[in-house]
Amino acid sequence: MDSLFILNASGAPVLEKHWCDDRAVRRAALVVVPAFARYLGSVAALSDAEPVWGAPHETVCVHIQRKELIFLAIVSREVPPLEVLEVLEGVVQALGEYIGRLSELTIKENFVTVYQLLSEMVDSGATVTTDTAVLRGLVPVPSLVSRVIENVSGIGIGPERRPNVNTSSTPWRAQGIRHASNEFFVDVVERIDAVLDSGGSVVSYDVSGDISCKSQLTGMPDLTMVLNRPEIMDDVTFHPCVRRRAWDAERTIGFVPPDGQFKLASFHVAMDASPRSLPLNVRAQSARSDGVHSVDIAVDPGQCNGRPVEKVCVRVPLPQQAYNIGVQCKSGTHTVATARAPQVEWTVKSMRPGDRGLRLRITYLLRDSGNSSGNGGGAAAPPGVAAAFVDFEVAGYSASSIKVDALRLHRESYKLFKGVRYVTQSGSFQVRL
Repeated sequence: MDSLFILNASGAPVLEKHWCDDRAVRRAALVVVPAFARYLGSVAALSDAEPVWGAPHETVCVHIQRKELIFLAIVSREVPPLEVLEVLEGVVQALGEYIGRLSELTIKENFVTVYQLLSEMVDSGATVTTDTAVLRGLVPVPSLVSRVIENVSGIGIGPERRPNVNTSSTPWRAQGIRHASNEFFVDVVERIDAVLDSGGSVVSYDVSGDISCKSQLTGMPDLTMVLNRPEIMDDVTFHPCVRRRAWDAERTIGFVPPDGQFKLASFHVAMDASPRSLPLNVRAQSARSDGVHSVDIAVDPGQCNGRPVEKVCVRVPLPQQAYNIGVQCKSGTHTVATARAPQVEWTVKSMRPGDRGLRLRITYLLRDSGNSSGNGGGAAAPPGVAAAFVDFEVAGYSASSIKVDALRLHRESYKLFKGVRYVTQSGSFQVRL
């Protein structure tokens, strides 16, 4: 990785860090980033931008978007894109734990801390660590007093206040940790990636998930997590604290947890072509009559153990030439955006089992692009809507049925309070017209 930029929604740099020579720095700042900003302006929505984009001067831009911020890595050497994406995810997680909500303002207010973290996480373009348990021993967590000192004097915290680096056999966990209450929380967050045809039938479907934890335990605890269906998990990646031997032999997760928040594991679950009912049933049809184009979308709640489907958002990108856009819906709210390209967003706060009649109808006209003739001979077909994209969230529901059966504590004698939460979200969920 040559450079890392944090950009705002308009593509302007908020912060930049480089691990390359001056010539490459100038190329990145003056050519590559402006070209990437123009590319962002050409897509209908920021979420539609390709995560890996070929940039000028034989460079590649790899980015992820979080709220109004874009984390952009510029690469000029052969490297697996997934590796760069994983580093960016680690950067986002570490910054979030250090400074809280990530925004342009909080990045600027904690500039020294963010710059120190990037310097420790990446060295000469190679990733060193993104584990916050290790980073806390290298970069102090900012406080109000330290931020005031940095803003007034322009210097960071002194070496006498820098935490000691942990050199034990468990570098992710320091010695002597004490908590008044011993708690361990687990979040199993799954994402459904699905493609549906216009009638709502499943074309492809699979599930990916993360097991995220928050540990507030005293001493040096050793935990064992038992899952109910570990055999259906593939492409599993673990935090360095996990003992792979126990997983390979018994399919149990044994680990000494870091203190605070961390991602214990990521996994993928492949489903067959006809899975059980999806949390949402979506059907979409497009038609044209007397020059008026229409799109009809029907959304009904599926079977998800009686849980409500929340934060439902259906996004319908329209052709660039669309105008005179009309929207009809009896439930929820809608917006029509035309800043980048015309699109309609339909939002429903919550859908409960048994709800029916949630329908959206979009009508629009198309400007003549000059590529078609009136007689129709050899005329190009007018552009239409290719797909609708759906976002949703179901709390308390596991799409893969993976559950935490048990969490056992070893080495320590205190009573452990534990909590497990399940959330299913939409990943890349689309219905093709």
